[in-house]
Amino acid sequence: MKIVTAIIFAYCIALSSLARAELCQLNPNDEITWTQAQIALSGDMLLVNNRQISLIGIQAPAMGNPNHRTDPPQPLSQQAQRTLNHFLALHNLEVGIVFDQQVQDAFGRMQAHVFLPNGQLLAGIMAAEGMALAVAQPPNLRYQACLFNQERQARTAERGLWALHQNSPELKFPLAQSNQLSDMDNGFRIIRGEVVSVTRRWRRPWQINLDTTGIRIPRDAWSNFNWDDIKALEGQMIEVRGNGFAFQGGLFMTVEHPNMINRLNTHETVLP
Repeated sequence: MKIVTAIIFAYCIALSSLARAELCQLNPNDEITWTQAQIALSGDMLLVNNRQISLIGIQAPAMGNPNHRTDPPQPLSQQAQRTLNHFLALHNLEVGIVFDQQVQDAFGRMQAHVFLPNGQLLAGIMAAEGMALAVAQPPNLRYQACLFNQERQARTAERGLWALHQNSPELKFPLAQSNQLSDMDNGFRIIRGEVVSVTRRWRRPWQINLDTTGIRIPRDAWSNFNWDDIKALEGQMIEVRGNGFAFQGGLFMTVEHPNMINRLNTHETVLP
């Protein structure tokens, strides 16, 4: 009886999860190819036909590299992987692949929007479960509005990573105050802080300076931004998401699209 109850409970959780993600549906105009996935390698990457496919529009906690002490796994990385495998198993590993404008990422890996047979976007489910953060990956922005909406719902309900943030703020993940971070806090996260100044110099990246963190906008991404909007951020409290990296004793982050900064993101509610 206990086993049956547990199964029913798990099934109800799955149905609830799918209902939360129902906004992320396949566009009937998208060209889709149906195939079989093999396994989830992480919370945002699948193995399909022996090829790695990265889910466009989300960033799950990094699995890390067990052979390098400087590259530890991020919190809930294994749980995110299990969650993705769970939803694949519910649909017998059948998935639909939809490519966007850019098929490969900067590392040469395939990237795609991946759907379940019921039309649900896997990335949307992961964001709704609180197991991944929404990201802007230009030019592949087709489902941006939905993904940021799903993340916002998970954050409000304190699911997954957002429950972790509330219960264990000392982990500084997935969100941290800028003044709590050092150049050792690399990896993907959301950083919250006040914009002290905004600078631009000839041929150098535009830079948004938080109290202890520098946010860089590279030259090849300038066309995605409006300088007046960037300048208007001075004195504002913002949240910016991306990969942190150490440079000359400080922590920096590079962003290539306005949706990575909450006050410039038309799909995201600005928090006080």
